[in-house]
Amino acid sequence: MVVISLGGSIVCGYEINSDYIKKFRNFLEEYSTHHKIFVVVGGGETARKYINVGKSLGFDEYLLDEIGIMATRLNGSLLLGKYSYPRVAKNILEAIIASSMYPVVVCGGTEPGHTTDGVALLLAERAGEKKMINITSVGGVYTKDPNKFPDARLIEKLSYEDAEKMFVERKMTAGLNLPFDLISLKIAERSNIVIYIIGPDIENLKKVINNESFKGTVIGNAHL
Repeated sequence: MVVISLGGSIVCGYEINSDYIKKFRNFLEEYSTHHKIFVVVGGGETARKYINVGKSLGFDEYLLDEIGIMATRLNGSLLLGKYSYPRVAKNILEAIIASSMYPVVVCGGTEPGHTTDGVALLLAERAGEKKMINITSVGGVYTKDPNKFPDARLIEKLSYEDAEKMFVERKMTAGLNLPFDLISLKIAERSNIVIYIIGPDIENLKKVINNESFKGTVIGNAHL
């Protein structure tokens, strides 16, 4: 079984990344022949644009989260195919039931207050999977923002506790773009789910699935 949280900014930054979507669809078609796959897709720039307008209109955080959830499902619909459940699953139960009939199930957000990373971990928890792959535009946890600081260093391994310390002071609001959030880390910790944070490269993703050496960050006490 493979559980993936696919960053929305990879699917849709300032433009929809049709080239990457095609590559990811090819990966799903190839790997779904011998793996059951859950993919949870983030909202990316689609969500941020709508959320920013909602903020200017005075919408509350709950409604802004609902708008973000709709954006995640719109992005997720671009990964549907003959290999998958024919619609974006709206909650964990639907995804689990659908996985008994289809090799690939695509999800977006489910409930206000839950990030798509959190949804992916809840799916892994419910399905009994002990690994979750988080695909981000940054490709791991760094000592500094690698887009701003050339001396930023990739942190290859973190315990849950150390990861929580890094993010505990960050405020969670609708559409916030972070490499991970505290609630998701707590979900992973309580069920001992190892988190693999990697970049968009499909070949690197395959290495994680095949338990080969890869580039990225591992969060989980069992892998220290």
